[in-house]
Amino acid sequence: MQWHEGYVSDIDYVAAFFPEQSPALLSFACLLNGCEPPSPERHFRYLELGSGQGLTANILAAANPHADFYAVDFNPAHIAASRQLAQTAGLQNIHFLENSFADLAEGVIDLPPVDFITMHGVYSWVNADNRHHIMRLVKRYLKPGGIVYLSYNAMPGWTTTLPFQRLLLEHATLYPGSKSAQIDKARSLVRGLMETRAGYFTSNTSANLQNYLRGAMEEDASRSPYLAHEYMNQGWEPLYHVDVARDAAQAKLDYVGSADLSWAFPELYLSAAQRDFLQEIQDPGLRETVKDYLKNTCFRKDIYVRGKRPVSSHRQEQWFSRIGLALTVLRETVSLKMGFPLRQYQPDEEIYNVILDALAQGPKSLAELRQLPSLQGKSLSELSQLAALLIDTGQAAPYLLQSALQDRAPAQRLNQAIAQLDTGYRVFASPLLGSGVAAPLFQRLVYDSLADPQAATMSSTDVASRVLRQVESQHVPILLNERELVSEQEKWQEVQETVKAILTRRRPFWKQLLMLPEAAAAQTGSDI
Repeated sequence: MQWHEGYVSDIDYVAAFFPEQSPALLSFACLLNGCEPPSPERHFRYLELGSGQGLTANILAAANPHADFYAVDFNPAHIAASRQLAQTAGLQNIHFLENSFADLAEGVIDLPPVDFITMHGVYSWVNADNRHHIMRLVKRYLKPGGIVYLSYNAMPGWTTTLPFQRLLLEHATLYPGSKSAQIDKARSLVRGLMETRAGYFTSNTSANLQNYLRGAMEEDASRSPYLAHEYMNQGWEPLYHVDVARDAAQAKLDYVGSADLSWAFPELYLSAAQRDFLQEIQDPGLRETVKDYLKNTCFRKDIYVRGKRPVSSHRQEQWFSRIGLALTVLRETVSLKMGFPLRQYQPDEEIYNVILDALAQGPKSLAELRQLPSLQGKSLSELSQLAALLIDTGQAAPYLLQSALQDRAPAQRLNQAIAQLDTGYRVFASPLLGSGVAAPLFQRLVYDSLADPQAATMSSTDVASRVLRQVESQHVPILLNERELVSEQEKWQEVQETVKAILTRRRPFWKQLLMLPEAAAAQTGSDI
């Protein structure tokens, strides 16, 4: 018997961070949907299934040092990489387990009861037997009141793309070898079909198919791991929400809502006629599935709770008094263009700009935001909608006010470890957010200098010189307006300007999110 059971195992999955899996965001989503969540402020236990290379689990563990994390993957290469990152950062509250879902369902591993169980995409990538094992282990380990986050490829949005995936999978079975080689050969087949104007491609003009086709045909080696795991699993199957909800019911799970927070506000993406039509459907599972037909959903981010408890308006007020909002991008880069499937949402720019200007000064509690002159008289629901849209577009994140008091050292150690690694880890941990923040290469290299005690006396020019050496040692091209710079003078000038901008603008931002060691956070200006 093959140990991988038809799941891709000869090519590692991409190292990625998914903010929807953060406890603070999941709890906030529950509140938006009128459900009492577990409290991430107190000690909690968290289990990630199919943790891949462990970046999400490591980031969350470092950013929530008061909690215990368990991450499971059956691929030994994934577990080895995950453990190495945790050990480099000295994380004590994360445990990586090389086990199958069947092992956990059978109780082979002696895990304690957990408050959160999350999995990204896995449920639609594994076969029916493993989906059954997942629900059995959820029933075994999840506490009453606990949250399950379950994202998956969904129908009917994948309808036109199903034949494309089947073609890739069938073609791969005829050409044994590495998944990377199989993908390259499959691209040649698809390219031939497109050049001969195959009816499947000329007749299907859906945006979903065109997006997936464009991504699959990119001849970029860095995309091969994602494509292999997305298309080459033998158990791969896009799922209908109603079927997933029936599976979840076996583990006593109730559907709460989506980690796409805007889904809590149907007026943003459904017309009045569509909303009235939905209200006539009594069965909640069918109603949510019909919503997918209205939206042509191709990916769902479902949240379930074991023992759903409605949250009263008074209790909701109590919760929101403990929650804050922080920008995750610089103020000047925030965009108020928020596209939705049926129409372009037009936010009240005056109100948003008041909020954004306040957040640019530092993270604020929702209670503080409600006291702003332009927001006085706004309901809690209206403020929540404003926050949800900023979070959904990746421009802000919720946090628990209590997080400002927790130990920052684990996140700072992990950030420094990530900054020193020549890897695809493109995220830092924020102990304030209990989550992660995007960190492109130049930012990681500057952070490394800021966090290095021996670099305390370095000038901006010294940091730029150090960054340039590191970039060149990694053979990374230096670009300006998408043009690769060739002359040494151009490279040096671009690196100097980039480093100065990071020191001037990004360092105060990192300080607000409690990401910098005290010595580095105390410095101001463009020099260290």
